[in-house]
Amino acid sequence: MAQLSRAARLYLLHMVLLTLGLSVNGLFFNLALVALGYDQRTLAIPLLGELSLLGLLNSLPVLAGALSSPLLWWLVSRVGLKVSLLISSALMVLPQLSLALWPQPVPLLLGSALGGPASALALVCTSPLLMQISGTQGRDLLFSLRFGLSLVVAGLGTLLSGFLPGLAARWLGLAPESAVTYQVAFGCSALVVLLALLPLLPLRLPDAAAESDHPGTADAGRVASAALRALARHPWGSLRLLIPPLLISCGASLLIPYLSVYFRLRYGASDAALGLIFAVIGVATGAAALLAPQFSARLGRPQSIVLSQGLAIPCLLLLGLAPTLWLATLLALVRGALMNMVNPLYEAQVMEHTVAEVRPIISGLLGAAYSTGYIVGPTLSAQIQRTSGFAPIFATTAACYALAVIANYLIFLRSPQPTPAS
Repeated sequence: MAQLSRAARLYLLHMVLLTLGLSVNGLFFNLALVALGYDQRTLAIPLLGELSLLGLLNSLPVLAGALSSPLLWWLVSRVGLKVSLLISSALMVLPQLSLALWPQPVPLLLGSALGGPASALALVCTSPLLMQISGTQGRDLLFSLRFGLSLVVAGLGTLLSGFLPGLAARWLGLAPESAVTYQVAFGCSALVVLLALLPLLPLRLPDAAAESDHPGTADAGRVASAALRALARHPWGSLRLLIPPLLISCGASLLIPYLSVYFRLRYGASDAALGLIFAVIGVATGAAALLAPQFSARLGRPQSIVLSQGLAIPCLLLLGLAPTLWLATLLALVRGALMNMVNPLYEAQVMEHTVAEVRPIISGLLGAAYSTGYIVGPTLSAQIQRTSGFAPIFATTAACYALAVIANYLIFLRSPQPTPAS
């Protein structure tokens, strides 16, 4: 830790508080909406008809984040990294507050819509800010601490969050698992997210960044033009690499946001049990990701990707059939670890199969591919749940995952392309 600057330590404190506060959202957002009756309520959308409010509240942040991306890049260039991160963190309070204090359709929709750009803005400015507040000797340590701490704190936060509604019910004399208990939990979440702003206030960035690290507009324009020309010369060779993550996104968006709802409806899992289950799943997934390089060294990177994701599919199908909570938990843990542990390997594989000039564009498109399904998937899933339950969702998710595995096999193993020069 001695290698880290004061600014780096302040940022890590901010990240810990923010991750801790937002863990409530990941665990209880949809359960709170179900308790409020939003799984049975619809909203009339022109040209689209009646859509489930539960689904819209899940899809809207991703759509708003995608649409606001150009404006966010402009904002960062105008106000700087620190102010942008402050704005992002302040906006992240609003979705929590809207559910805690004003759980009506319009405030909830507005809060959710602002949550998307808030997350996108944090994504845009975090890595550049870390580069500025770290020296060459402490840079690897800072990035590694950010990754490791985020996993540990997310697991701890999920575990602690599981007890909040029960404590609220006991202390305030409320019915267990009622909407009000979840509102209290989101009020606590908003307070912690608000506290995460405090470490950013005294954070000081270096007076001037190195010129080479921050090219001017003209240089950036020339780099972008060269990248687009390189992509235009061989578009299929690069863009086909986006097919597997797009298929995974389409499948995951149908099920993963509602996994806590599934555990509640199918097995009657309590809030505390859900906190423990998802904390263990998160920690196991993080630990598995650390083991992925060893599998890659033994089997080869593309073989590891295809095998790991392929093995996750039967676990997913069995999860939909599991008769008991403990078996479902075990299957969810194994599925999550197998499906996600190879994500860093896939990113490295994509970068190796992309010419150097195109890598920044493909990197951005890769993130977009993993998010695209979440624009429509949660809304579609909520509609299906209302009429047919979870069985079609498990089947469709498994089909999307299977197509992604087949695509990876065809791209990297059946017809491998020569690796371009760096």
